[in-house]
Amino acid sequence: MDFDKITADIDFISSYIHNIEVNAKVPDLPDDAQKGFGMDIKCTSPTVIDGCKYGNLLMQVEVHVLRSDDDRDTFKIVLEGAFKSSADIPDEKFMEMLNINGGALLLSIARAKLETISALTYAHGKIIIPMINMVQYFEERKKEN
Repeated sequence: MDFDKITADIDFISSYIHNIEVNAKVPDLPDDAQKGFGMDIKCTSPTVIDGCKYGNLLMQVEVHVLRSDDDRDTFKIVLEGAFKSSADIPDEKFMEMLNINGGALLLSIARAKLETISALTYAHGKIIIPMINMVQYFEERKKEN
């Protein structure tokens, strides 16, 4: 397979974490604990500088571990990624790649960070965020708006 033919026309530059919040009151995470998961993504409009198109993607991921009707542990991370492509790419295609490819990349980073943080928080157990189909995520978001 020639991977040059299937690589995305967008490059990852860097990422950084804006904020991490942990509110956990119980030292263990039971295997049967009920968990809730939420995610929000925002992206900037593309900017062209020196023949390259740049864009940033901001992602917030939040996980709730339900303890009782009115008590839960929460884990939240806000991170941002910077991406670039050739200025020749149309804005619509750039934004699609920024959302889909960039979103998948940032979610992988968030998954790893939250898994590690929760493993260090709880004496037993850790949180593993499910894989998300980013194409379907954005299709559902369009329906909601």
